[in-house]
Amino acid sequence: MNFENDVFRVRELEDADASSLFNLYSGSSTLAKFVSTAPHDSAETTLSKIKQWRKLYLESNPKVRVYGVAESQDDFVFGLVVFVFNKQHAEIHFGISDKFSNRGISTELCRVGLVYLRSLGINEVRTSPFVEHVASVRVLEKSGFTNHGTLNNHARFPTLGNGLFNCADMRISL
Repeated sequence: MNFENDVFRVRELEDADASSLFNLYSGSSTLAKFVSTAPHDSAETTLSKIKQWRKLYLESNPKVRVYGVAESQDDFVFGLVVFVFNKQHAEIHFGISDKFSNRGISTELCRVGLVYLRSLGINEVRTSPFVEHVASVRVLEKSGFTNHGTLNNHARFPTLGNGLFNCADMRISL
């Protein structure tokens, strides 16, 4: 997936992105609050994940694809967009640095991701944010998703605590 506008671009990750991604996104416990993985403890951990994700670019039918969200002018990575491919539908997950929030970037990122999935022939997209993460639900609704209820005890959010948490069952048909 490749996309670019005046503010951000979506592109394949490179090893050189580890430092900016860690400093602006993956190393933040605040931003990891609503993510199903713990924050990274170092740029080296982020680099290790980037190396894993880069291998998926070579697969013709990957189960997961992870792309960087980079600032258009200086090209530093400040977020991620993740696509998970299932038999009946795809999932979209995304997050950006709080330094770039409240600018409409997440909504545009979601919409661009949906265009990408549609170009792959995907007909249904689902995602399940933490039910109390109002900002995510709002972005998804602005992008055309509808809420199909609550998925009880659905996902782990390590920074929120142990156990499974309720999630919104957000869906869109393309």
